Amino acid sequence: MPEYPPDTRTAPVVERISGHLREFGRDEGGSLIIFSLYMFILMLMMAGIGIDLMRFERDRSLLQSTLDRAVLAAADLNQKRPPREVVIDYFDTSGLLQYLDEDSIKVTQGINFRNVHAEARAEMPTDFMHLNGVDSLTVPAVAAALERVPNVEISLVLDISGSMRNDGRMTALRPAAVKFVNAVLKDDAKDKTSINLIPYAGQTNPGPWMFDHLNGRRYADIELDEDDGGDENDRYPNVSSCLELNGSDFTHSDLPNEAGYDQTPHFMNWKIASSVMDWGWCPRDESSIIYASNDAVKLNGLINAMRMHDGTGTQYAMKWALALLNPSSQATFAKMATDKVIPAGFGTRPASWKDPETVKYIVLMTDGQVTEQVRPKDPMHPENPTQELNEGRKSDRNEITSKSTNFTRFKKQCDLAKSAHRNVIVYTIAFDAPDTVQSQMKQCASSPSHFFKAGTDDIAKVFINIARQINELKLVN
Repeated sequence: MPEYPPDTRTAPVVERISGHLREFGRDEGGSLIIFSLYMFILMLMMAGIGIDLMRFERDRSLLQSTLDRAVLAAADLNQKRPPREVVIDYFDTSGLLQYLDEDSIKVTQGINFRNVHAEARAEMPTDFMHLNGVDSLTVPAVAAALERVPNVEISLVLDISGSMRNDGRMTALRPAAVKFVNAVLKDDAKDKTSINLIPYAGQTNPGPWMFDHLNGRRYADIELDEDDGGDENDRYPNVSSCLELNGSDFTHSDLPNEAGYDQTPHFMNWKIASSVMDWGWCPRDESSIIYASNDAVKLNGLINAMRMHDGTGTQYAMKWALALLNPSSQATFAKMATDKVIPAGFGTRPASWKDPETVKYIVLMTDGQVTEQVRPKDPMHPENPTQELNEGRKSDRNEITSKSTNFTRFKKQCDLAKSAHRNVIVYTIAFDAPDTVQSQMKQCASSPSHFFKAGTDDIAKVFINIARQINELKLVN
């Protein structure tokens, strides 16, 4: 076989190709484009996951909020429909009924509480996460609501001073206060709720029983005829039973506890038409405190019958309001129960400050600022039952404490009530009142949201609003 010489023409081509391949292998140009493509795809995937999660949270929030509203409405003790029906109806109305787990609706109810539990669940198909093998997300919602009517102790303090005659205030107050009493004593709550009803004017009348219990010292009484401002049953000055408290009584939250107390004289300071009010700085015994009652007829009877009197001694009313919630008064309440002044079932009240089953409230309504305290120099002056001190008798008039002193005493009782140790919830209402009164009531209230400004057109709404807050409703899970 003949031999052929090598083809020298192909050698340069092979070498050139090999060189290009080596250069291509060493060339790093364009590598960022590939990396960018990978990063772009990864960013798209992350953005897609974010979108799916946003959709998930949107659906979860809608489902949870619907479930929260449903169980809250169902747990309301004022709700007349069966709780299960209420929950189902909420979801049906919202167009989410297919997501409600009706078997999960559980209702636990007792004499003073209702607990409603329910669950809902939805499956949300994913738009992007399915690329990673996650085809759907489960949207869960769980909620429970409890409305409990615990043992409730209320001191309801109502201003019956002479200024309440103006602009129809007393006319508007009576039905508003009645609605409050009826609301807090409604249904099962009645057995758990006691109300101390405390009318006040220049002084606060604790009534003959408490007057004697705290060692009140009465003046010798004198019969009054009609010409002297009395009737056939009046014995001056013993138509009322106010105690002359000492300055030390306003430094603590207990019942007045000195060895004894003088009786507040029977007198008037300002001249006000007798057709709208009764004579006296101290309200008459017919308008004295009702203690620890859940008898709506009795309480509303006093509200509708109480007559206005002279002066505005809010510090006295606040003193009694707090003392009648103080567990240190238990022995007195036990004796009142024995003497049938209060229902036997309330003889163990007031409960301990820390009793987890008891809440304590003071609801104070006034239209006037705390005023000075005046007295006749002679407590048995013959003109006391017929002639006002400020009308030709100023020489017989003595100021025993100033406005500022009395406000300080009032504020001290408010602060004692609100202290963490006691934690009494204090609501205040400035009724058709000027700025000074509003300021005083704001300082006394538990918080700005516990202060209310009211007029004759909305005083009833304010009282009902407070009653609903007392009947507390809350989510528990």
